[in-house]
Amino acid sequence: MDYNQLLEKERNGTIDMIRTFLAFELKDDDTIKNIQNFLHRLQQNQPKLKAVEPENLHLTVKFLGNIAEEKAPEIYQLINSEVNERLFKSENYKYQLKGVGQFNKYSVIWIKMIGNIEFLQNVQDVTENLLFDHFRIEKEKRQEFTPHLTIARLKKDRINYKTFDVLKNLINQNKQLDFGSFNINQLKFKKSDLTPKGPIYTDLAF
Repeated sequence: MDYNQLLEKERNGTIDMIRTFLAFELKDDDTIKNIQNFLHRLQQNQPKLKAVEPENLHLTVKFLGNIAEEKAPEIYQLINSEVNERLFKSENYKYQLKGVGQFNKYSVIWIKMIGNIEFLQNVQDVTENLLFDHFRIEKEKRQEFTPHLTIARLKKDRINYKTFDVLKNLINQNKQLDFGSFNINQLKFKKSDLTPKGPIYTDLAF
């Protein structure tokens, strides 16, 4: 089925849509354990802080959003051949997760990624161009890739302000904390199903 046919089916509401993204998964057990220990410290003074589940820890390269399910096999094949096989070439790239930070007044807490960022930038650039050229999926407005691993979120209405300074101090005191390695050897195509208990991520492979 060509692109115009898919667009027509989308307009008619006769096509199944799935929520997807492309990411590097964190699978290093010691690093995950270190992150969980740190999150436990954060949750001791902010019980309503929502930690990312260990199996869901990942670094997003491209959020595709809702796509036609029929496109998924083509996207998978394209990313596998042009990114995983051509760029990675079965090699393993080692990075370090070091230093805690936060976005949007502590609504997102993350860890910085240290290593060959130029390679990751190239992966993102190639991915963006492939998806736009083949599927007209819009490119990110922000061109520069700033890799970081989101580990927790804290909604404003769930903050315990009595101990909020403790949380801020914990983050400020750990801007150089080394959590361990993050080994990467492929870009994963993931499906995201949103549930009341949180997202469920599933690998897509065809």
